[in-house]
Amino acid sequence: MNRSLISLFFAILFVVSRGGPSWAQAVSTSQISGTVKDQTGAVLPGVEVTVTQMDTGAKRTVVSDETGSYILPNLPVGRYRLEVALPGFRTYIQTGIILQVGSNPTILVVLAVGQVSEQIEVAADAALVETRSRGV
Repeated sequence: MNRSLISLFFAILFVVSRGGPSWAQAVSTSQISGTVKDQTGAVLPGVEVTVTQMDTGAKRTVVSDETGSYILPNLPVGRYRLEVALPGFRTYIQTGIILQVGSNPTILVVLAVGQVSEQIEVAADAALVETRSRGV
């Protein structure tokens, strides 16, 4: 009996040290991606794109690449606010973004030329564009 308990103890220790089953490590995340362009349709590299999780206030910032593309991976599910800024353009703000498990919305941003202090705010009550799956 004592030997059985020792074997059980080592079996549990082995499973715990290996990280447990893979389903226990699953995390509910999503991502936001898109492209930033100006009003003429030209891509804008070097644009600062910031998302803020509304429930926690956590922020994540990336910079658009040479094709104007950006991606914010591994975001916890929840409500978000997107802010896109580049000197010489109006700041773009979109609220009402709700990330769900496996959703990967693509948000296409068009920046208008303007003063740095000007901003455009979009309330996103409409469905976001999902380009990676056929589901709604």
